[in-house]
Parts: sequence; structure tokens; C-alpha cells
Amino acid sequence: MSDIATYNGFVNRETWLISLWLNNDQASYELLGGVLRLSTTGFKKAEKLEALVSNQMYDLELEASLWSDLLSTALAKVDWLEVIKSNQD
Repeated sequence: MSDIATYNGFVNRETWLISLWLNNDQASYELLGGVLRLSTTGFKKAEKLEALVSNQMYDLELEASLWSDLLSTALAKVDWLEVIKSNQD
């Protein structure tokens, strides 16, 4: 038995939420699929996915606020490599 707390099989709730939404929203699903099809390492795919999702946050043009800080903090907790690995066939 692992000492690491998990959330629905993922390392944390933030990682689970990202994976959930990337699989339940058409545009996000296509974004994930494009990253998964890249001919590179899982680590590089994870970096690319993180950049793409983070850029979407910046596209919202959020001003400095409690909400933008919370969103940034949540995204920083995501294990992007786990998202990639859990979505590969």
C-alpha cells in the first residue's frame, strides 16, 4: 500500500480535474490528442500540454486577483506527466 494520498487514482485533485476536463470538453480533447500524437518523449509532451493549458489561462486576461492566484496555484500542482501517461493508449 502506498503512503501517497491519491484522488480518484491520480496523485491529487488538480491532476484529476485537468485529466477529466481534457476528456470531457471537445476542444480540450482535441488539444490533448494533438499533444499525445507528438513524436517525442512523455516528458516533452507533458511540458507542451502544460504550456498550452497555461496559455489558455493567460488568454483569459485575468487581472491580478484572488482568482488568478488560485488558478495559478492549482495549475502548479498538476502532475502533467501523469496526465499524459494516463491518457496514452
